[in-house]
Amino acid sequence: MNALYQIANDFAKLSDSGMEPEMIADTLDGIEWELEAKVEQILAVCKNESAYAEALKEESKRLAERAKAAENRVASMKEYVAASLETAGKKSLKAGIHQVTVRAPIESVEITDEGSLPPEYVEYVTTVKADKLAIKHQLKAGNAIPGASLKLGKPTLLIK
Repeated sequence: MNALYQIANDFAKLSDSGMEPEMIADTLDGIEWELEAKVEQILAVCKNESAYAEALKEESKRLAERAKAAENRVASMKEYVAASLETAGKKSLKAGIHQVTVRAPIESVEITDEGSLPPEYVEYVTTVKADKLAIKHQLKAGNAIPGASLKLGKPTLLIK
């Protein structure tokens, strides 16, 4: 069986050839069957690869959850060691090859009501986003927009 691009090229060549219509029809029927078979095979591979990708995504989520659980266990054990050393009245300790030190808590700011903060303590963030739909309508209407142009994307395949 030929590659899909070869089958498509043969199909196109036959349409442009000077052969008799009956002969072209018979040959096209054979090529069309080969084209359908090749496309069916490729679509089956696409379906399998999509299922594989989905399985990998699910496995990724599961592994991320396991990693988060392991990180939480580590944080919990560190808090336990720190609390134990604090209870024992020790700021640092050498335990085998490890040296631990309990640092004093760090001060941090907790915002309870952002709306009541004075303006000098508020930062404003502005984002600029192009209205692509409006730009597209203007460009299609023949109006030039500096910094924008229409481009043709790739053809897409609809599988039913």
